Amino acid sequence: MKFELRQDLKLTQQLIMTPQLQQSIRLLQLSRIELINAINQEMEKNPLLEEEAYDEESAGDPVPEGNEAKTGTKVKEVTGEGDGKDDFDWDSFIEDFGPVGVSYAREDGESPSLENMLTKTTSLADHLSWQLNLSRFTEIEKKIGEQVIGNLDHNGYLMQDCDEIAALEQVSPSKVEEVLGKIQEFDPPGIAARDLKECLLIQLKFLGGCNSLVEKIIDDHLKDLETKNYGNIMKRQKASLREVK
Repeated sequence: MKFELRQDLKLTQQLIMTPQLQQSIRLLQLSRIELINAINQEMEKNPLLEEEAYDEESAGDPVPEGNEAKTGTKVKEVTGEGDGKDDFDWDSFIEDFGPVGVSYAREDGESPSLENMLTKTTSLADHLSWQLNLSRFTEIEKKIGEQVIGNLDHNGYLMQDCDEIAALEQVSPSKVEEVLGKIQEFDPPGIAARDLKECLLIQLKFLGGCNSLVEKIIDDHLKDLETKNYGNIMKRQKASLREVK
């Protein structure tokens, strides 16, 4: 069993619903009467908004260039600066109409930092600690379990002796063996083994293959498997080549 921790860079696309886009979508869904009511409500809340009379006869006539001063129809460019820009409560608007889970940066610096918005990858130790907290362990057993999880290498093998863990937690080695046996039932199968043989036997237990030829081969013939010495396995286990393979 081999475990590997690595970092991957993943590029994804995400549609961000800006406040302006959300407001446009909301207004497009309104009927004529609802739109008039919405405009009236905005005019009541914002004293800077003024109602302009609509002249049907002159509405379609283009204004000649240079005659803006005579007709009084010159429109000031909207830049978003000046009085009234902070009167609208964008926080309340986003809270009411914004998508769930999407936050927007604010000028006052109170927005969450980029580090807090990044997705954290769950490590092997985190995954095992999560299972440890869900299991029915006493407080001392949890401390022993934390010692076991904290002393696993990157492949998931236990690098510390049970006697050393027992001395650190001031418990008997048999208690450490008991907790270790429970942790070896965690996911992924084969975790917290002390060598390859124990790792394979744990995985075999998950597959329900105990007391089988497979268990005997793992227990007694790993060296023969490494050198493909199937003849010795056949002779010792009194099995055919087909059964061994």
